[in-house]
Amino acid sequence: MKDQAESRDRRSVLKVLGGLGAASLAGCSGIGSSPPTEEPQTDTDGTSGDGSSSGTDSAESTPRPMADAMEYWEMAGAYGGLMDRYSEKTGTEISHTNMGYDEIINKMQTRLISGQGAPSTALIEQKMTLKVASTGGLRDLRPRMEEAGIIDEFNEGVLAAVTGEEGQIYSVPDDIAPTTLYYRRDVWDEHGLAPHEEIETWDQLIEEGKKLPDDISLLSLPASGSNLYWRFLNRMQGGQEFDEDGNIVLNGEEGLKAARIMKRLSDEGLVHRGANWSQQWFSGFKNGTITGYATGSWFYGTITSSMPDTEGKWRGFKVPAIEQGGNRASNRGGSGLVIPEQLSAEEANRAWDFIKYVTANPEQNALTYKNEGQMTAHEPSWKEDAFTTAEFDFFGGQKLADIWIDMIPDIPGYRFTVDSPIVSSIINEEMRNMIDEGDSPKAALDRAAQRVADRTDRDIA
Repeated sequence: MKDQAESRDRRSVLKVLGGLGAASLAGCSGIGSSPPTEEPQTDTDGTSGDGSSSGTDSAESTPRPMADAMEYWEMAGAYGGLMDRYSEKTGTEISHTNMGYDEIINKMQTRLISGQGAPSTALIEQKMTLKVASTGGLRDLRPRMEEAGIIDEFNEGVLAAVTGEEGQIYSVPDDIAPTTLYYRRDVWDEHGLAPHEEIETWDQLIEEGKKLPDDISLLSLPASGSNLYWRFLNRMQGGQEFDEDGNIVLNGEEGLKAARIMKRLSDEGLVHRGANWSQQWFSGFKNGTITGYATGSWFYGTITSSMPDTEGKWRGFKVPAIEQGGNRASNRGGSGLVIPEQLSAEEANRAWDFIKYVTANPEQNALTYKNEGQMTAHEPSWKEDAFTTAEFDFFGGQKLADIWIDMIPDIPGYRFTVDSPIVSSIINEEMRNMIDEGDSPKAALDRAAQRVADRTDRDIA
């Protein structure tokens, strides 16, 4: 649900941090290989009480045989209620495993390559989907989505993140993570910073941040998450890692502007570089020595679950634009559900029925938003009362969904590829060198582009 490159299972982290509570965090066109396309075995919107559902192979409606049990892997730790409700409705036995980001990717790739042992379905981050699909072990879900009539119910940019080079859709989007700047309104007010309603650009934010004492950081910009900041800043301008021909463009003007913002934040002494998901990190937010964090909408759950004593002191807003009048919409995270190729027809049908229940069910999506703050990628669900009326006392009565729904149409698509994990690793190292060792943005990105070229055999545009 969250951007799992931050590489922690949040349930485990929060347990280690002294019983703070399980935080609910919500953890793009691409190039992927082409596994064999299945014959459509889709069904309609309904799921019957006995676990069967109806669908059409042709003009005639026929029941779809479905397995009585399924296995589900995820890395979010926030699906208990959904699984319980689905099991109660259908009588399905669900074997559930919650694991860390690296573990789920490594295990999925190993099981897909071996052709055995994969789960019925798994939650995979959008940015890693095409990498996992390159094993040749994921099913193309486009036929099922088209027959179920839900393909147009998801934002094109979200679908593009999980679409292969021949139009295969390897994942049904579950959540989307509009980049949100969460901040301690009480600390900003105490030190005379302008409220977020008056801040439109990064230049304005930086000037306001200078009003804070030296022992208070405006933003957390963790060393291990430098690539995540760079990507959402690059993406909000329409920047990419690779162009349509596969050439490297990460060191283009958009990427440079993103790096310069990060460099300036650091040079002005406004960022906290300590490790995220650490005791120190959480303590900084709780005591107000770190006042803000630009991240995916899923961070709502982290704040409310792990910092209950700060209720009413937080606010959220669209990240500032690079330039006056510029776009303020980006994305940081997001995930979806996949179906392995190796499953029997009955198990695949059960997995698909579960996926529809989780991703394209407005009533269930409203419950998940209300309980977990997770922003569904399923656009019809946004009409539910939970999205249109819910005011969060923790955020001073803000209707957070209003911010996210307004932002989503303006989030530029992003061209994730099988080489995106390589880019993430190299960008993180070079942004760290830029911030912590004094390299210039241009030198850091030019070096990153060359390193990516050396690792991937791609050309630099």
